[in-house]
Amino acid sequence: MRVEATPAAEKVVHRVRDEGQEELVLVLGTGCCDSTAPYLYSRYLPEPGSRPVGEVDGVPVLAPAWLADLYAGDETLVIDVEQGVVNDSLSLESELDCRFILRGP
Repeated sequence: MRVEATPAAEKVVHRVRDEGQEELVLVLGTGCCDSTAPYLYSRYLPEPGSRPVGEVDGVPVLAPAWLADLYAGDETLVIDVEQGVVNDSLSLESELDCRFILRGP
């Protein structure tokens, strides 16, 4: 499994970092309602067995083993961002009126 990001997603990660957040990590597969939606956290303690599957603007992207195993070899998923959405996510970008989404191959 590989994960890449759109320029728009990279810009949002950069902006969150510029606003003072430290030790950022993007996590796939931890949302109770959004399932595999990417979540951006600060000082996150990853679950056992998490695997690094990419990087966005220097921020590691982690996926649980069960999710990484679903995408064999070089299949690439893309982290993108939707602007102007109302959401109640705990992900850090929600403060910027946007949310990360995951696009399949």
